[in-house]
Amino acid sequence: FYMHAADVGDLTTVEDFGARMRAAGLVFNGGLTANWAATADEWDREYRERAIEHVELNARSGATIATVTHLMAGVHNHFSTDPAIGEQIERAIRNFSTILPACREYGVTLAFENHMDYRLSEVVAIVEALDSDCARITLDTANPFLVLEDPLEGASLAAPYTVAVHLKDFTVHPLTETWEPELHWAPVGRGNSPIAEVLDLLQAEAPDPDNLLAQIEIAGLPQTDPDRWVRASAAHLRRHAADHFPNQAAS
Repeated sequence: FYMHAADVGDLTTVEDFGARMRAAGLVFNGGLTANWAATADEWDREYRERAIEHVELNARSGATIATVTHLMAGVHNHFSTDPAIGEQIERAIRNFSTILPACREYGVTLAFENHMDYRLSEVVAIVEALDSDCARITLDTANPFLVLEDPLEGASLAAPYTVAVHLKDFTVHPLTETWEPELHWAPVGRGNSPIAEVLDLLQAEAPDPDNLLAQIEIAGLPQTDPDRWVRASAAHLRRHAADHFPNQAAS
């Protein structure tokens, strides 16, 4: 189950939530968000202490992996030019290096996600520069389409650092009646994301494939039935990826 710990509540609330999760036999994939591309001054003034507080919240919930999303993706992303993408990545490296000591103290691994903002190749650059066991990746199987990155090529770079995966599918429409490309959400297995190939890569190259955290992600239009989409996605994975999820395949 994936959720940012700060969205659960304060320290007491997240501790109770974590206890309930464990009692139910569920694993909590925590998370936090911050402006990856903040200047050093902005980071130290606005984000650093809050990020450390959120690391502690995740730890108190029992989460050992916290997926990290970019708070300002609409402003700073792969395509924005102020600052250029290279400087954005350098800022992210500098910023998150300041909270790694807290991650080590609390036993929380930051898992940076390609979250409709950066390419997996850019996320890999951040993780490799941080050079820490506390810096890993949450791999989203569909988000590479949004930054014009081949999903399988991105996954091949990210796999050695991936500790969590968001199983998401889009249908890709390169040409429409308005001569514009479109992407649409789809149940897992009904879109163009190379999910089976990505799972094979992760099984072969992820640091701990047997304990990889995986979540189905859907967000269809209001007229779609989310329950049917989740069930269809789970059924597809049972049929075509059961070997990757042996504990869940029979449930």
